[in-house]
Amino acid sequence: MSRRRRLTSQKIMTGISVLFLFLMILTWETRTEITPIEKSVAYVVIPVQKGVTYFGDWLVGSVNFIKNINELEQLNQLLSEEVHQLIYENKILEQSKSELERLRTLYELDQRYADYPKTGSRVISKDPGNWYHVFAIDKGESAGFKPDMVVMSGAGLLGKIIEVGPNYSKVRSIIDDKSSVSAFIVRTEDLCIVKGDLTLYNDGLLRVEYIGEDVNLIIGDEVTTSHLGEVYPPGILIGHIVEIENNPNRLTQVAYLKPVVDFKHMEEVLVINRLWRNQ
Repeated sequence: MSRRRRLTSQKIMTGISVLFLFLMILTWETRTEITPIEKSVAYVVIPVQKGVTYFGDWLVGSVNFIKNINELEQLNQLLSEEVHQLIYENKILEQSKSELERLRTLYELDQRYADYPKTGSRVISKDPGNWYHVFAIDKGESAGFKPDMVVMSGAGLLGKIIEVGPNYSKVRSIIDDKSSVSAFIVRTEDLCIVKGDLTLYNDGLLRVEYIGEDVNLIIGDEVTTSHLGEVYPPGILIGHIVEIENNPNRLTQVAYLKPVVDFKHMEEVLVINRLWRNQ
């Protein structure tokens, strides 16, 4: 037999064997009896069949696992974007609420001192440091502002304008060490002077001087601007006494005042747009 015929015969036998095995696999579970040859072949076929089945199940499971991972990554990305959006929206709501509260406070301040015409303005810059000693607001000559016009914020007196430009003004607050306000102790109806002090502003306090030695000062006394001031009109709340200095050798008393304005946080102010001394 030639070499070509042998190869052809081998191919035919291999094909028949493969077909035979294939038919056995297809009919294995449906037949009740099997031949001895099939039993012999089963020792080879069954392990192969189990291996193929196991590999197929593993392959399907792996594909599903990878698919699930991709779906989870996409879901995680969507959830992360939603969380970032919710955080952003919450910050906007907090800012809106904070701004609303500030504007409500300014409105209440405006109503409390309704006799004084006022114009609102925003803080646009400040000197270095945590406290608003000297700062700029966004209105000036074009709004009719002039030096020595009184500025208020929070629940009372903030300071006065010291410089004016076309569209800005510079304000000196009452905590500045160059500031001095003629003041009035409401309960006792006594006069005093409220001054800024570099040694006190870190504690957010003002110095109160020239209090008569016979004045029965107590903690919590309310202090306002007096009728003797050349710049500040009377009756504007400055703050409350929080400490009284004991020094019997002095002819006058010294106390410390907590202002009603937060000089660490400043965004909007009210300017009394007329000069008190010209009235």
